[in-house]
Amino acid sequence: MKPGNHVIAKHLSLYLVVFLITGLLLGACKPKVTETPTPTEPAGYPTIEKSYIATPAQTGVNPTATATLLPVSQGNSSAANAGLIILAMSDGAYKHLFAYHPSYMAMTRLTADAWDDDSPAVSPDGGKIAFTSNRFGTREIYILDLVSNTLTQMTNSPAYEGTIDWSPDGSYIVYDVYQNDHFDLVIQSVNDQAEAPIQLTDGTTNNFQPSWSPDGSEIAFVSDRSGRNAIWLARLQNPDDRFIEVVGSTNADYTNPVWSPNGTKLAVSRHQNNFEIVLIEPHESSKEPLVIGSGENPAWMPDGSGILATLRLPNETEIVAYSVTDRHLMLPPIPMGGSISEYDWNSGALVQNIQSWVSKNSLPQPSLLWTDVATQPANANNRRRLVDLPNVTAPQALLSDAVDDSFIAMRSLVNQKIGWDLLATLDNAVIPPTSAPMPGIPENWLYTGRAIGLNLAPYEAGWMVVSREAFAGNIFWRVWVKCKLQDGSCGEPLQTPIWDFRSRTSGEALAYENGGEFKPPPAGYWFDFTDLASRFGWQRLPALNNWRSYFQGTQFNVFALKQDLTWQQAMLEIYPPEQVDLLNGVTSEN
Repeated sequence: MKPGNHVIAKHLSLYLVVFLITGLLLGACKPKVTETPTPTEPAGYPTIEKSYIATPAQTGVNPTATATLLPVSQGNSSAANAGLIILAMSDGAYKHLFAYHPSYMAMTRLTADAWDDDSPAVSPDGGKIAFTSNRFGTREIYILDLVSNTLTQMTNSPAYEGTIDWSPDGSYIVYDVYQNDHFDLVIQSVNDQAEAPIQLTDGTTNNFQPSWSPDGSEIAFVSDRSGRNAIWLARLQNPDDRFIEVVGSTNADYTNPVWSPNGTKLAVSRHQNNFEIVLIEPHESSKEPLVIGSGENPAWMPDGSGILATLRLPNETEIVAYSVTDRHLMLPPIPMGGSISEYDWNSGALVQNIQSWVSKNSLPQPSLLWTDVATQPANANNRRRLVDLPNVTAPQALLSDAVDDSFIAMRSLVNQKIGWDLLATLDNAVIPPTSAPMPGIPENWLYTGRAIGLNLAPYEAGWMVVSREAFAGNIFWRVWVKCKLQDGSCGEPLQTPIWDFRSRTSGEALAYENGGEFKPPPAGYWFDFTDLASRFGWQRLPALNNWRSYFQGTQFNVFALKQDLTWQQAMLEIYPPEQVDLLNGVTSEN
C-alpha cells in the first residue's frame, strides 16, 4: 500500500473544539471503485422516502407498544449523562436494532422488518444512527436521522459493508467493505453524496473494524497483514509513514479496537485461549496490554469510566461492564434475549432523540419461529413418541414429537437463508437404544430423540467450517456453512481463523497432538448455523476430553434441543426406566 501524500485538516473554533474535516485528501488512496456516489434503489423495490416508516415484518403479529421510556427533563440529567446502548441483536428470523440501558431503559425495539439490520454506530451529536441492512438484497449502509425521522441510503454496490464509525465532527463515516475476497477501509462523506468515497487501504490482506480517534487524526483498525489479526493505526496526518502496527502476536488475535473518549487508550478484544478485553496505549509502545476482564467487542461508557463487553457463553449471550480504574464489575452479567453482534454507547441528546423517535414509530414483535404441535397422542405410559422426519435422509430419520416441529421449521429457515437444504441429510437423528454405543460418549444425546448430527459431507467438501471457542475450560465449536449464492445476499465474510481438524493427519506432529490447527479464514460468504440453531433452542455440545485423538469426541456437528431437561429426564420422556437403566450400564462401561 503506497502512503498518501496529503493530510486531513482539522480546525479549532474559539469556544468549542469542533473537528471540521475539510477534505479527504488522501493522495494515493484510491476511490472505492464499486461505490456510486449517488445510490439508487434496485428496480422493483420501493423508493426510500424522506420519512422512515416501519412496516410489520411478519404476518400474524399484532403491533405492541414499545417500552415506556424514562422521562428526561432538566431536573433529571442522570439518564442523559448515562446515555444509551444501541445494539444489533438476533430477533426471530432476523437481526434488528434496539436501544437499551440497564438502569434507565428496557430493551426497546428500533427496527422490526423482514431483513437484517446490523452494525449500528451513533453520530457524535446523538442525532443519527448509521447501520447496515440487507433490505434490498445485499448489505448496504443507511443513516437514520432520529430528529427528522428520515432514512438515507449511503452505499449501493455489490460489495459487503461491515463495521462503521463516525469522524469526530460527524461529517464522514469510515467503514470496512469486502470486495475481491478481502476487506478494505473506505471513508465517505455524510453531507455530500456527490463526493466520491475514498479507499483508505488497498492490498490483498484484510483490513477491517475501523475506529476513528477523538482528535480526528488517526483510525485504528484490524489487519491480518502480519499473519494473525493485529491492531494497526492509519495516521491520517503522516502521509509518508501512514500505517503502523501497535499490538499483535503470533499466538493470539486482536480485534474490535475502540478509542477511549479522551483518545489516549484503545480497548480491544484478545482471543488466545479465551476472549478477554485488554487496554493498550497506542502511543506508548513500551507498555504491555492491561487485561480488564473476560469478554469481547468492547464499547466505552460515555464518560470513559468503564467498558461494556459481550460474554458469549456456549448457548447464550450476556453483557457486562468493567471499571477502567480497578477492573471491578460495574455491571453484573446481564442475559440478553438473543446473540449480539455489534453496539455503540452514546449519551447526551441521544436519549431525547430516541425517546422522540420511538413515540412516532410503533413496531411489532416478531412471530414465533415454531410451535410444538403433538402429531400423535402420548402412549399409555404418557411418554413422548418418535415421529418420522419427512423427506430427511438419516440412518433413523426420527425425532421425539417434542422437537420435530422445531427441526422442521429450522430446516426450512436454513434452506431459505443459505439457498441449499443443509438438513435434508443427517449423519444421525435418533439412535435406537439397541444400537452399539459410541465409545467415550457416556450420555449421548442422540439416544434421546432430541439431537441431530449434521451431515459431515459438506465439511469434507469445504462447504462447512468451524471456529474454536473456549468457555470455562471446555471447547465448543461454531459451525459456519457456505452460502450457495456468493454475491453478498447471504451470510458474511469470516474475520477470524478457523479450526482445521483434517490437518491432524497432515504429518505435522504439533497438529496431530493438538487435534488440528488454526487456519486463515476461507474467502467468501458464510452463514452462522450455530447462531440460527440457538434461536430455535438447539444447543451445541462441548467437546469431550479425548477430542484431539477421537474425532467423534469433538461433537462439533451435534446439536440438542434440551429444553432444560437432563439426559436422564430426556431418555425417560420416551423410554421405560428399565431400558434407560440398561443403556446407562452399557454406556458407563464405554
